[in-house]
Amino acid sequence: MLRVGLALLFGTLMQAQPQVQTMEAAGTQLADRISSLLQRRTTVSLEFQNLTALPPAESSNFRAALQQALRKAGVETVLGTNQTEQPELRVTISENVRGLLFVATVSAGENRQVSLLPWSMPQAAPHKPRVRITLQAMLEQSEPVLDLLLLDSELLVLSPSKVSSYRMEGAKWTPAGIAGVSWARPLPRDPRGRLEIAPGGFRVFVPGTSCNGTIAPDFKITCTPGNDTWPVNPRDSSSTVRWVTDRNVLDGGASEGTPIENPCGPGWLMLNSAAGDAEDRDQVQAYERVDGVPTAASDPLFLAGPVTALWPSETPGQASVVIRNSKTGNYEASRLGVACAE
Repeated sequence: MLRVGLALLFGTLMQAQPQVQTMEAAGTQLADRISSLLQRRTTVSLEFQNLTALPPAESSNFRAALQQALRKAGVETVLGTNQTEQPELRVTISENVRGLLFVATVSAGENRQVSLLPWSMPQAAPHKPRVRITLQAMLEQSEPVLDLLLLDSELLVLSPSKVSSYRMEGAKWTPAGIAGVSWARPLPRDPRGRLEIAPGGFRVFVPGTSCNGTIAPDFKITCTPGNDTWPVNPRDSSSTVRWVTDRNVLDGGASEGTPIENPCGPGWLMLNSAAGDAEDRDQVQAYERVDGVPTAASDPLFLAGPVTALWPSETPGQASVVIRNSKTGNYEASRLGVACAE
């Protein structure tokens, strides 16, 4: 029989007033409650879900604080589907009439324990967007699109099994060639990959494999095992990242968002998505740091399906975004830009 333990009494929950603090504080406090349900030096499979309209930056701050606090308490987290006998931790952000409600469910075999944390966010001051996000559709296909790269007059498209070349004819990108790839290791179930310009051609990076490619005289790719690094920002080599083998996560200097030049002043903006919190929709929003705090610089751009890829592009002032359309099931690749709000 399934045994369920509640970390909070419902009577106490109904009487208590939600606390008004930062999302980082919420992550730390929930981590304390979760760690009390687990043994030290435990690794859990973490699944995170946001069922609210909470901005992506706030959701990201909460998740980062939660994982950091758990690590300090001796609990390591592994993102993704649990394929071992490790305990599973599911953290959900929901809301009720009083504010946010964090629900942490720890499952180990037939045992399940639940901890509830009510939370009230401070009222945000109304803001006038400084920039607006633009979207230019590039192509659509049934196979996943991992990344895009404009190289001279050709558009390169990275898929799980190949790199395709397109040339512009009229107002449409048309197929020009295919270079098959042989990865050193099988890709994860939810594949991710990166295309970068390189001297004489381009480079491909997927978990466990790094490749060199050329356009001329032959369109071909040569791959080797390993996780080489590439710049977080194509126009700033001061910070680099690389894949973790057999996982679709980045290691080493990963940025919380996709950088894009600010058209209305100095510095950079960060584009964030809702990270697939909904199965049938998603959104992208631009943020800037004001006194060290991420602040929305644009209204959300709503999309017709969850974002599967969001990368800085080789073109200044642009980023590449891929969604899976919730109605057609096809992958739609586009270029995002930002412009000063009128």
